[in-house]
Amino acid sequence: MLKKILILTTLVILLFLNKSMAKEKPLVVIDGQETLNNHRVCWYENKRYTEGAYIVVGEMTLICSAKQPNFSNSDLAWLRLNANGEIIYPKQAKTIHVN
Repeated sequence: MLKKILILTTLVILLFLNKSMAKEKPLVVIDGQETLNNHRVCWYENKRYTEGAYIVVGEMTLICSAKQPNFSNSDLAWLRLNANGEIIYPKQAKTIHVN
């Protein structure tokens, strides 16, 4: 008889623990290093923006676009738009070539 009571008590405890564990929120794990390594975003006021996003700062309209349009893996940067909505790319620095 004592054995049956112990088994029944154990089952009740296990059922109670199972139900209480089911109510807990799931653990969410975020890999911070992956976020830090993701250079394909533009930042403004601690918010991340993806390529093609527009923001207006003062009287300037900026677009999140590739720094170097000739490279598919170029980092993104905020670039100005002219009155026609075309991207104004920064002038490339002059380079010296040595043969």
